[in-house]
Amino acid sequence: MASYKKTIEELRAARDQRTKSNPLSWLNLAGLFPLEEGQTGFGRDETNGICLSGFPLAHCGYFSLHQDQVTFHPAPKVKFNCNHPGPETRPLITDRNPDPDLIDIGTITLKIIVRGQAIFVRAWDRESPVGRQFNGFIYFPIREEYRIKAKYIRFDRPKVVQRVDIIGTESEGRYLGLAQFSLNGVDCELTAEKDGDKLLFHFTDSTSRVSTYGGGRKFSVLQPDGDQIILDFNLAENWPCAYTPFATCPMVPPENRLSVKIEAGEKKYLD
Repeated sequence: MASYKKTIEELRAARDQRTKSNPLSWLNLAGLFPLEEGQTGFGRDETNGICLSGFPLAHCGYFSLHQDQVTFHPAPKVKFNCNHPGPETRPLITDRNPDPDLIDIGTITLKIIVRGQAIFVRAWDRESPVGRQFNGFIYFPIREEYRIKAKYIRFDRPKVVQRVDIIGTESEGRYLGLAQFSLNGVDCELTAEKDGDKLLFHFTDSTSRVSTYGGGRKFSVLQPDGDQIILDFNLAENWPCAYTPFATCPMVPPENRLSVKIEAGEKKYLD
């Protein structure tokens, strides 16, 4: 138990450190702005479609959306940096690519994200007081009985589903199998979603909206070779929507709403 507990503690400490040192963490999100066909201005002035105090000027430029492509048009003399050269002369790389454009203006970083058929500008404030005041995530005590051996039943073929996120957009998901287990005397099932080479388990339980985030928690495990899988609820984490209204987290699948109380993993970030 001592070795297992130390491993979980080290994982939690490393997560805290990554969050604290990342100026583009979920805690530093400052806005999520939909783009409509045409031009959307950005700057400090409230007449802009994208208005944030971290911009250096009242009007810093605009984004242009045309036929699902977004271009960036800074105002004259506006200083900016981009991780790729020449963003104002080409369509911006969105988050559909693993290396999207990130544009820094003042203390603000901007990125184009696509959710279903909708296109948004995601904004971070790298000097956000929320990020600066972060002191670590909050967890239940580590209990090894929440590291559970479950039966894993593979589906004959992946179940393709339309997932809905909290802003109402849809995306395709693939369910690969089912984990069956008993916890606190209650028989439970969780559907596993494909997550790269891993399985993602997204669930709610009787602690949701009480001591844990109401939108559910998640953890991922490697896909097993056989018909058994280890579900470690001490590794359960909140979705980003637990920390900010500007994230676009998926809704929990109805079949993964458990009636059992799981007092393991991450608690509510704020009451």
